[in-house]
Amino acid sequence: MSPPFRVLFEDQHLIVLSKEPGLLSQGDSSGESSLVDLLRIHFGRNYVGLIHRLDRNTSGLMVVAKRSKSADRLSEQLRTGELVRQYHAVLWGNFKDSRETVWEHFLKKDERTNEVRVVRAGTAGAKNATLRILPIKNFPHPVSGDSVTLARFSLETGRSHQIRVQSAAQGHPLIGDTKYGNKSSMPLFPRPALHSATLEFLHPMTKEKMSFVERYSSDMLQFFSTTLE
Repeated sequence: MSPPFRVLFEDQHLIVLSKEPGLLSQGDSSGESSLVDLLRIHFGRNYVGLIHRLDRNTSGLMVVAKRSKSADRLSEQLRTGELVRQYHAVLWGNFKDSRETVWEHFLKKDERTNEVRVVRAGTAGAKNATLRILPIKNFPHPVSGDSVTLARFSLETGRSHQIRVQSAAQGHPLIGDTKYGNKSSMPLFPRPALHSATLEFLHPMTKEKMSFVERYSSDMLQFFSTTLE
């Protein structure tokens, strides 16, 4: 049985992979197998340096360090913005402005419920969240016929559930997001329609520029058919 991830690049310092939806990035209280568990087997060692995480049901690109020095340097790139991540998502509604815009909110996470909400600036425990969104294509939902939009997100910050929460706050929740969007939208897509599409960074040791683009996951391609091509 093939693992629920695809390797795009690997050397002695890092691995770039595409994670399938449904796989945890890191183990939790459920005890389910995670990407970290699988990579320990793949690497043949216990150390796995997660630089960033994807939600269980988000598909697409991740970079993972194989050694602590690589992890430190990649984490610094993530902090300074040299490690660039772009996501594609399908959202409810149509955007009147086709230009790239910036969304800024303050988010607070409830660790007990694993839910994030938008709060006022100055709220205890709140963190600033900033992202850029560019609408790519508007089309009718293949089941409901409602207007939906394929959009590209560029993260300025890396907050938990950031894209999902900010999109919902702007009135455009992700298709399939029953946690932050429409509670009855599950039949219209079985998970939040979010995909980590591109990844750019400097190799932590050679300083070579690394760029990766990953096709949409099979479930998104099948469900939305030719609209994502």
